Amino acid sequence: MALKTILYIEDDPDSVVIMEGALASLPQVRLCAATSGEEGLRMAAELKPALIILDINLPDLNGYEVLHTIRKGLSIRVPVIAYTAQASIAEKQRGLAAGFSAYLTKPLNLQDFLSTVNGLLV
Repeated sequence: MALKTILYIEDDPDSVVIMEGALASLPQVRLCAATSGEEGLRMAAELKPALIILDINLPDLNGYEVLHTIRKGLSIRVPVIAYTAQASIAEKQRGLAAGFSAYLTKPLNLQDFLSTVNGLLV
């Protein structure tokens, strides 16, 4: 199986470390991390990742703005998972309605997370 790139857009370094650990069991993936929305958009355009994992609360753009730019501005058709501390049912519904492929909340549920990632990395 070819190596697939996952782009994680997250400003918290501890969350990036957690994500690295979570994805360590998937040898077919390479994780790249961006610490801001703008950096994430640049990396998405350059890397053409197979999957993007996106925090909603970023220091410059929010996750909805990043998702909109990925879809409309960059015209990239890639699954995007929202991964956020905003865990209310209303926020999850808003995220899915906005076009996220999945909406996962912190703290990470490893089994659900890996199932979602594997389902989207086809």
